Amino acid sequence: MARYIQRISLLGKERWIGWEVDGVGTEVPGLVLAEEIPDEEILSHGVKEFRPLPFEVFLGMNAAAGETSTFLLDEDIEYRLDALQVGLERIRSRGESDVSREALCRWFGDATQLEHPRIQKRLASWAAGGVIELVGEEGCYLRIVGRF
Repeated sequence: MARYIQRISLLGKERWIGWEVDGVGTEVPGLVLAEEIPDEEILSHGVKEFRPLPFEVFLGMNAAAGETSTFLLDEDIEYRLDALQVGLERIRSRGESDVSREALCRWFGDATQLEHPRIQKRLASWAAGGVIELVGEEGCYLRIVGRF
């Protein structure tokens, strides 16, 4: 579990929220990694608790905070692919297998990002390894068929 704090504005007032995200521990746009911040400083922002944030919601937040231009930075591609691998394993462990194109577009930012050659190359390697099947449909872009 990694702890993050996030500053938001609601009804003209600034507020800080604490999040706990399982399986993450890196810097994330829009969130401040709170692992090294003293408790006193966290409390000074008004954060009294850290609420669990499901990994899939976290991925969506991260994609929404990122650039939605026609390219991703190399670090973004690797981070999002690693996060996708973890997310797919979580989906598989829940007994689900189909992942929609819409869900993948949210994880990568938009449809243009999903078509990035490095992303497609990694998906193809997972398919060749027998972990996923590339279906390519809107409702099921890929199907999880094995373990990573």
